[in-house]
Amino acid sequence: MDKNNSFTLQGTFVWGICAIFFLYEFLLRTVVGTFQHPIMYDLELSTFQFSILSSTVYLLIYAIMQLPVGFIVDRLGLKKSLFIGCSICAVSAFGFAYAYHYNAAIFFRFLTGLGSSFGFICMLISVYDWMPRRHLALLIGVSQFIGTMGPMLAAGPLEMMAESGQTDWRSVFLALGVAGMGLSVVIALFVKNNQEKAGRFVVLKRPESIVKTLKRLVTRAQPWYIACFSALAYFSIEYLSENEGKSYLVLKGFSSTFAAYMITVAWLGFALGCPLLGFLSDYFKRRRPLLITGAVSCTLAISLIVFTAHPVLMVIGFFLLGVGASSQSIGFATMAEQFQKSYLAVGLSLNNMVIMVLASVNAPLLGGIIDYTKTGPTMQLDDYSTAFYVLVGLVSLSLVFPIFFIKETFCKSSVDFTYLSKK
Repeated sequence: MDKNNSFTLQGTFVWGICAIFFLYEFLLRTVVGTFQHPIMYDLELSTFQFSILSSTVYLLIYAIMQLPVGFIVDRLGLKKSLFIGCSICAVSAFGFAYAYHYNAAIFFRFLTGLGSSFGFICMLISVYDWMPRRHLALLIGVSQFIGTMGPMLAAGPLEMMAESGQTDWRSVFLALGVAGMGLSVVIALFVKNNQEKAGRFVVLKRPESIVKTLKRLVTRAQPWYIACFSALAYFSIEYLSENEGKSYLVLKGFSSTFAAYMITVAWLGFALGCPLLGFLSDYFKRRRPLLITGAVSCTLAISLIVFTAHPVLMVIGFFLLGVGASSQSIGFATMAEQFQKSYLAVGLSLNNMVIMVLASVNAPLLGGIIDYTKTGPTMQLDDYSTAFYVLVGLVSLSLVFPIFFIKETFCKSSVDFTYLSKK
């Protein structure tokens, strides 16, 4: 039986550990937003300073590291790369728990972004190396489903515990540090690199320099179109989770608990959408229709969130926002089909890098607009208007790329050979 089309116990176990680390780093990424006001109070931060701490410093190093992480995974392999990332995350969680000044918090948030930058790429490589290729989009979607349990925990149960006084943000980060150390031990003991070679033929060639690899990467248009779509479809759910989503809904007249659970609803939509869209894409052997569906869902969702105030419409809007954002998992599958195996990690890193660069730039941009348009000592709903109109416009741009620029791959590599065999 062809290893590319069959599940193995070892492969599934390795992939599972990678998915759990993705969940862990995703929780670290978004849990800061759950404790926005306590952190701002304890560290004496403005809205702009908090956006730098929660989003920009994290996402910028995360984005910058994506291409280097691609090369690191190619050179060191899955096991060592995953162990390095998880260990850094654990140390950063301990450090953030004991941060009593803004500069210290910035430093440890920077370390969190550095460690987390290994999570998604390692998870994607585990799917590609260990799991059946014919289920590529579905398995990427299932992996992201597991990962989104992190922000769902942050926005729902942890929010309730924080509101009731059962826990505080320092205790949560201490617990996350302990969890990270335990996961690092599991990675060291059980994760392995897949040394098998796909197919029945081996093509020998000279190793290509990093400069030539980067030149090959940046001079092709399709990867950039896919990356831009993925970034525009995804960044709004990240922004609303980590920054002003909850505060905005409270000013619209909803309770703090309702607002927190809207973030959970969005991540639920994302979690369900990733495997569903992946399954549909693999089943129908098409990528573009699912990308267009995701862009339409995002645009409709953000319009409902900004321009309506009915509770039912809010639930629909946040759920559709998550489903639409989940189409970026189809973007990763489409990106994987643009590259040969030797460039796969770097190509996937490009997609993740563009997603995180856009998110890291947009958070302070929107935060700065909110601070600039603020009319009094306390926030009012109208203070959000200009920034959230910009948000609607940026999300709407996601429609342009799959409609006009991204080419259909029919779920096949556009660069590798297709091997035919008699049965």
